[in-house]
Amino acid sequence: MAQPKTKHIAGASDAGSLEAQLHVALDNMPGALVYTDKALNIVFCNERFKQMYSVPAKLLQPGHPYPSFLRFLAENGYYGEGNVEALVAQRVDSLRNPSGKTFEDVTPDGRVYQVRRQRVASGGTVTAMTDITEQKQAERTLAEKEKQLHLALDNMPGGLVYTDASLDIIARNDRILEMYPAPKELLEPGRPYAEFLRYLAEHGYYGEGDTEALVAERLESVRNPSGRTFEDLKPDGRTYRIRRSPVAGGGTVTVMTDITEQKRAERELVEAKQRAEEASKLVFEKNEMLEALSSKLAKYLSPQIYKSIFSGEQSVEIVSKRKKLTIFFSDIAAFTETTDNLESEELTAVLNHYLTEMSAIALDYGATIDKYIGDAMLLFFGDPETKGVKEDAKACVMMAIAMQRRMRELEKEWRDRGLERPFRIRMGICTGYCTVGNFGSRDRLDYTIIGNQVNLAARLEAAAEPGSILLAHETNSLIQDIVLTEEQPPMTVKGFVRPISTYKVVGTYGELVEEGRVVLQERDGLRVLVDLTKQDKAEAIAALEEVLAQLKE
Repeated sequence: MAQPKTKHIAGASDAGSLEAQLHVALDNMPGALVYTDKALNIVFCNERFKQMYSVPAKLLQPGHPYPSFLRFLAENGYYGEGNVEALVAQRVDSLRNPSGKTFEDVTPDGRVYQVRRQRVASGGTVTAMTDITEQKQAERTLAEKEKQLHLALDNMPGGLVYTDASLDIIARNDRILEMYPAPKELLEPGRPYAEFLRYLAEHGYYGEGDTEALVAERLESVRNPSGRTFEDLKPDGRTYRIRRSPVAGGGTVTVMTDITEQKRAERELVEAKQRAEEASKLVFEKNEMLEALSSKLAKYLSPQIYKSIFSGEQSVEIVSKRKKLTIFFSDIAAFTETTDNLESEELTAVLNHYLTEMSAIALDYGATIDKYIGDAMLLFFGDPETKGVKEDAKACVMMAIAMQRRMRELEKEWRDRGLERPFRIRMGICTGYCTVGNFGSRDRLDYTIIGNQVNLAARLEAAAEPGSILLAHETNSLIQDIVLTEEQPPMTVKGFVRPISTYKVVGTYGELVEEGRVVLQERDGLRVLVDLTKQDKAEAIAALEEVLAQLKE
C-alpha cells in the first residue's frame, strides 16, 4: 500500500513544478496576459499586466471578479467619457463572446495597447495585451516622412518614376504626369512600366518605327541602367534630359528634367557668342585702324601733348594759361649757303635726319616740341609736365649741350653726303612767364606758347655764335651749379625796358674738369672753382694763397 502513496505524492510535486515554471514564463513574456474563467473571475494575470494598469493590487488577485477591475478603469476615465455601466458592459460582453480579433486600446496617458481575446477549452477567456506605443509612433513618423518625401518628389523640377526589378512601378511624382500625355492610371504604383512606355510609343512619342522594338529598347535601358545622362527630343519640340540609375534592391530610378529652356538659352548663347566674335573682330579691325591713325597723328604732336589729350588730361578746346617755362630756340647758321649744292631730295633727307636726331635728344630730356620752322626748332620745358622751374632749366641746358655734342658726331656722316661745311647750330634759352595752351580756330588748334619770352629766346638764338648756346640772366642763375658760363655783352630787345644780360655756355663742370680747363672742389659749405681759361696757374695759386691766409687769420 505504501508504493501507490509514494507515486501520488511524486505526481503532485511534478504538477506544482510545471505550474511554477508556467507562471515564471508568463511573467517574463513581453506582453500582458490575464486569464478569466467562465464566471469572469480572474484565474491568473502576469506581472506585465499589473505593470500596465495602475489599479489596487486586490483587483487583480486570482478569484476576484474581472468586471470590478473594468469598473475601476471606467470610473477613473480610462475609457473616456460616458456611462460607466455601459462602458463596463461593453467590455464584459467581449469577454463572454471573444472574437479572437485584434483591436487597439488607447490609455489616458496616450499609450496604445494591442488587445486580443480568445476562448479557451474550459470556457474561460485569455486576454493578451501588447504595448505598441513605440510602434505606433514609428508608424506615424514613417507616414509623416513618406508624406514629406512625396511632397518633395512632387515639387522637384523634374519627373521621377521608381520601378522594381520586375519593372513594375513602385512610386512616381506628379511632375511626370505633367511631362507626359499619358492616362494617370498607367503610372499608378503596381502597374507595369512597359504599359506606360507602350502608350507613348503607340502615340508617336518616340517617332516612327515598330512599337514593340521601341518599347523593348527603352525597357532594356530600365533593366540595365547605365547611370549616364542622355537627351530625348519630344514630338512637341521639348527636350528632356533623362538619367536612369540602379538602386540597391534591384530596381531603377528614372529622372526626367525638362531642359528645353536651357537648350534654347544655350543656342542663344552660341548665337550671341558668334555675334560677339564678329563684333569683336570688327572692333579689333577698327581699333587697328584707329591705332594706325593715332600713330600717324602722334607724329604731328609732341608726345607729352599727345599723351595728355588721349588720356583725357588735356581738353581739346581753345584755352590757355600762364606758366613759368624755359624756352629753347635753335636754327642752323647759314643753312641755305651750307646746303645750296644739294638737290632738293638730298636736302630733305639731311634736314629730316637732323630734326630726327635733335628731336630724339629733346624727348630724352623731357622737352615739349612746339614746332619745326624749316631748320629751326622751338621747344619748351615746364608744360604739360614739370619738375620745377630750376630742374626744367637744367634739363633744357643739358639738352642743348647734348645736341651740340651730337652735331659734332654727325659731321663726318654729313660730309660723306656732300656737305663741305659742317652744320653749326645757334641756340638761345631763356626762362620766364609765357601763355601756353590751345590757339587757333574751332576747326584747327595748335598747342603752343606766346609772349615776350618766346621772342627773347628767338633773339638770343639769332645773337649766338654758330655752335654756341646763349642764355638769358634767369636761366643762367638757375644752372650755375652744373654749367660754367661766360658773361656776354648785354643786348637790347624790343619789349624789354632794360638791356638783357646774356651768358654763353662754356660747358659742364664735369667735362671741363676732365679737359683740364677748370679746377673744381666742392664740400659742404665750400665751393672752389678756378677757370684756367681766363687766368694762368700762377695767378690762380696766388689767389688761393690769399684765401688760405685769410682762413688762417
